[in-house]
Amino acid sequence: MRMLFRLLLMLLILALFVFSQMGCQKKADEQEPFEILTKSTEKMTMIYLEHVGPYDQVGSVFGQIAEYAAQKQLAAQVVGIYYDDPATVAPENLRCEIGIAVAEGTMPDSGFGIQEIPARKVAYATLKGPYDKIAEEYPYLYEWVEKNGYKIAGPLMEVYLKAGPDVPPEELMTEVRIPYTE
Repeated sequence: MRMLFRLLLMLLILALFVFSQMGCQKKADEQEPFEILTKSTEKMTMIYLEHVGPYDQVGSVFGQIAEYAAQKQLAAQVVGIYYDDPATVAPENLRCEIGIAVAEGTMPDSGFGIQEIPARKVAYATLKGPYDKIAEEYPYLYEWVEKNGYKIAGPLMEVYLKAGPDVPPEELMTEVRIPYTE
């Protein structure tokens, strides 16, 4: 249980770098640095906490989610849903939800929300490397969705695949998903 807590806590610390860099732009003429694919996801139940304010101040929410998962002995996937683009929304109005995927029917403790994320089609990329760099790649994902004739159908989601205190920064893996409709 302590190892799970340490893993989730390290994920929290490393994820802070991502949020501080969200909205960064690269030149449009640069080549895509990663492969973008599509898939249909399965529905997911998520216990979460909301955060309103600058994304770089979401660290305490990750800490609360990590503590909750450790107390409940949940070996759950950590997920972040980011509703607003820091390039267009004032920092104090940015909204996100940080949570863990749980089995359907799981009930959260008081103060935590629960939601069903429906099965849907997503464009996604598995980004490898330090969290402070992956947000720089988001414009490519959004551009790809639009170039391929799809319409964005929901907020960006990050699913943390490989993280923790024993994972070197260059080996970190995050799946970034953008839901779309045809």
